[in-house]
Amino acid sequence: MLRAGLKFFRRLLCATILLALIVCGAEVVVRTYEVVQGKSVCSPSNSVGAVDPTGLSIPSWTVHHELKPLSAAKVPGLDLGSHVDIRTNSTGLRGPEVTIPKPDNVYRIILLGDETIFSPEIPESEHCIRLLHDLLQTQSHLAVEIINAGLPGACPLTEYLLFKQRLLALQPDLVLVHYDWSDVADDQQMRRRAQCSKEGTPLCCPHPSLIGARRLTQPIDKLRQQFRLIDWGLWATSQEWKRTLAELSANTRDSNDNHYAWLRDEQLEGNIIVQQSFRPISDLAQLIPNNHFQLAVITSPKPWQVSARCSSGKGTRLGHGVSKNAYFPSRAPFVSLANYVIGRRLQYADASLTLTSGEDPDSNFLQSAPRWSPAGHRRVAEFLASFLMERVPGPWNRPSFEYSKPEVSRVSPASTPVQWASGQRANR
Repeated sequence: MLRAGLKFFRRLLCATILLALIVCGAEVVVRTYEVVQGKSVCSPSNSVGAVDPTGLSIPSWTVHHELKPLSAAKVPGLDLGSHVDIRTNSTGLRGPEVTIPKPDNVYRIILLGDETIFSPEIPESEHCIRLLHDLLQTQSHLAVEIINAGLPGACPLTEYLLFKQRLLALQPDLVLVHYDWSDVADDQQMRRRAQCSKEGTPLCCPHPSLIGARRLTQPIDKLRQQFRLIDWGLWATSQEWKRTLAELSANTRDSNDNHYAWLRDEQLEGNIIVQQSFRPISDLAQLIPNNHFQLAVITSPKPWQVSARCSSGKGTRLGHGVSKNAYFPSRAPFVSLANYVIGRRLQYADASLTLTSGEDPDSNFLQSAPRWSPAGHRRVAEFLASFLMERVPGPWNRPSFEYSKPEVSRVSPASTPVQWASGQRANR
């Protein structure tokens, strides 16, 4: 009896030691992989619905999250077949360093937006900002500078905070705000964490990890830092759970679960959530009189507003909570935004007709991410150049341009579709 018990104990001990060796070996393999590949096994580029595949986002006390300044990253360009180099300057924005104070002979434009404007899968040489710069510079008597202030995962609320607290110091002459249709859901998430004035103006939006919630998870965070296998296991489990939830939400019509379900609505003027996401545009307009810049709002469609096949790469749609064959052709969202912006006498430009026209509008978007392809960036740059040179006073047009022209909506012939509307500067 004793001999049988010792035999069982010896086998159990051997099995335990073998299991421990396997775990240790797996830990070594994971760490070796991270060293060789130069990135974490929990890389953001592999995450479900990743909006920041660079991994450069860090928590912020004021704007929820920001990009690490003076940093670099490589992003797999799956559609381009090569990696894309991303760099940030000392301001934490993508692109080269910005001169402060602004030189007298420079006309400075800041383009605010989220991951659509940041475009981590597109090299700077093919980005709409570089192309737009080249188009405007040929018509300008001043040096034109366009700053990419796109922040992955941002929305107008955090863009307003970023601009007011940091980017006003850059002394912009013109501010372009890109409203993305993912901003409705993002605004819901950010607004619940934002601290506002009595009038409802955002003051700051601290990241939850910087306040009380961080202390509750600190022990597990230490374990994840010390043992990469635990970190990878928890990350893989969470990714599988996210995929399951994404698949469930993508096929529901409930806007609380499906972030794009509201795109089916034909009457959005009474949708409080949508209208609330527009409000930071008015807050930005309030900064105009004391800071002497022009403001224009631009927008463009998401791939599922173009066709049922657009951006249909493996896992792309599902990762962003959209079912495989979803298509939202309604013009109501664009009309609602136009009414809001023009009603406040601001400049407005809608690139939806530009990106949904032509023989193959799907080619204007990447397959691996719901963002513009190089072809899409070219079309957006041409659209914005046309809009700015015709509707916005600047060094590219006559100094005698009348800023207070009546509101205009214009649609060009089908061969080169463009739609824009213009109002006067807000004096509120």
